[in-house]
Amino acid sequence: MQIVRTLICPDGVIGLNGWQYLLDNNNKTMKFKDVKSANSFLLDNGYTQEHIDEWIEIIKENNNERRGI
Repeated sequence: MQIVRTLICPDGVIGLNGWQYLLDNNNKTMKFKDVKSANSFLLDNGYTQEHIDEWIEIIKENNNERRGI
């Protein structure tokens, strides 16, 4: 499974507290079957490809602490 993380907040401010992870409505880390589906979700929800390429990482899930974006 793939998860989405970033160092930049949705308001454009670079966070000082480390990685932030994309969460669902239940504050659980959103999981995607592959990079393509995660990228499509981001594009469908207001992110540009340029922003995704520059600021967002789509990575394999691990057990790091997660914060919502």
